[in-house]
Amino acid sequence: MRLIIAALGLYGVYRFLLRRPRRGPRALLPDLRERPRRPRRVRQVVYRLVEHDGGWAYKVGDVFSESYPTRQEAVRAAEQAAAAHRSEGSDTLIEYQDRYGRWHEEVESGDSRPETRVEPAAHGRQAQEERANGTEQPRT
Repeated sequence: MRLIIAALGLYGVYRFLLRRPRRGPRALLPDLRERPRRPRRVRQVVYRLVEHDGGWAYKVGDVFSESYPTRQEAVRAAEQAAAAHRSEGSDTLIEYQDRYGRWHEEVESGDSRPETRVEPAAHGRQAQEERANGTEQPRT
């Protein structure tokens, strides 16, 4: 048994010594110029207006904004938030909370801003009042 283990050990040393590098030395970091970059997929963020807490708010995904007393104020706030979201700038540290309550920090590149749009949705009692009064906001 010892003879077999010794033979395998010698064979391993022999293979190690005869090993030839197939390529030149490898870099620790890959050279990104060699590979073509994939085009970035443009993200789209939709701000939806909804009735919330006795007023109006905008909603992005599952997250509500603060409540506004009128629909027009909520539309203006959503448009301001959308404009700020798509404006380019310097790299920014972003903090957010996921659905499990954990906080995350990420650095967002200043040139990778999403497309945004505001979807005003008129539903319920206040929308009926706006239609009756003729003060309904045009859809954009």
